[in-house]
Amino acid sequence: MTDKWKYKSVSLKNSTYSMLNDLTKTLIPGVEISNAKVVDTLVRREAECSLRDNNSKEHNEGNKKI
Repeated sequence: MTDKWKYKSVSLKNSTYSMLNDLTKTLIPGVEISNAKVVDTLVRREAECSLRDNNSKEHNEGNKKI
């Protein structure tokens, strides 16, 4: 049985779900992955980029002269 504390569900528009299905075959070349893995991969990538951008902005703001 699935651990209800470990997983959540989301609702998507049909057009978004269709794109998600397409990504299962193309996100990792040569490998078909699950819809859940596509969402997990994209969210993690976006979060990493966001953190990198925020750290870069904070670093640059720290170098500004007053």
